[in-house]
Amino acid sequence: MTHQNDISGKYFEKQDLSERIKPILSFISQQTEFVTDKLIQTSSWWSSPKIGAMHYSGSWRGKAAILKIQGVKPNISEVDNILAFSKQNRSQLLRPPQVYWSLAWHKKLKFEALITEKLTEQKLISLPTTKQEIASFLLLYQEYRQNCLNQPWLSKPSMSLSEGIRQNFAQWQKIHQELFANHPLVKKNDQQLIKKAIDVLAKESQKSDWQFQHGHFSARDIIPQGNQFVLLSNLYWSWKLPYYDAIFAFHWYQFDLANNEETTIELLDQQRQWWKKAIKNTIGKQTNEEKRRLELAFLERATAGLNLDGLIQPTAISEWLLDKLRQEIQELI
Repeated sequence: MTHQNDISGKYFEKQDLSERIKPILSFISQQTEFVTDKLIQTSSWWSSPKIGAMHYSGSWRGKAAILKIQGVKPNISEVDNILAFSKQNRSQLLRPPQVYWSLAWHKKLKFEALITEKLTEQKLISLPTTKQEIASFLLLYQEYRQNCLNQPWLSKPSMSLSEGIRQNFAQWQKIHQELFANHPLVKKNDQQLIKKAIDVLAKESQKSDWQFQHGHFSARDIIPQGNQFVLLSNLYWSWKLPYYDAIFAFHWYQFDLANNEETTIELLDQQRQWWKKAIKNTIGKQTNEEKRRLELAFLERATAGLNLDGLIQPTAISEWLLDKLRQEIQELI
């Protein structure tokens, strides 16, 4: 079996796809019938200027399509993950995108690519959202847990979950030092608090094991399409701590909302409470062991937020949110 991708770790390769995109696009136009329209998305590592992937809209054989160019070499290509997901998927509601064409890693030009169906621009979660939208998202989460995780196709990490957590945070803390050491939202004692949280996570996770899951199960990555929903970001299938996938959407939603100019502290606070209550009502009403695992997942994501993910544009709103994360980390510890 193939090892999972470590996309965060690819940051240290310092690759920048934008520097070699012209010959890549020329090669693709010669090899396929894809007609490029415009660049619609770039993917980078937090605030790093280095671009790891690019998405273009266009057409392929008369069909509206999306071209994704991956500029760092993964352990397993996205198209292989899509095929493996599709093969074992029993859901009639959630599916991967339809792939029209793909190219394995090109050694000379250093990229891989795939052309997929173009999806609607309809959003699953609004900004701000509603209780009904959150409930609908968590119904999809339950559908995914029941019918999309039938047979892992990636090898389970050889290290323990406890060791994996320490390794992940060591990597993320190194990235923090390179990108965010002098960020205005960082406070003097943050790294000390993060260390305490990591120690608790490592100790408590000794009672748990890795879970196979989609490592990017968020509202950004689930697109309504007809009477189904398409699950994107398939590079991120991996082994994580239990319920990482249950927290992930909420985790990034709060930072997206904090970045919205019209957001108030009262609104952000309300929305966060809605999300957390709905997640706990969906999962936390099970056994005490499940409640503990869910709290560990909340602690892991809050700690990741304080270290990297929440270091967004400094405003009164984002400052309030970082203080809230500090408070929640202390409480969960």
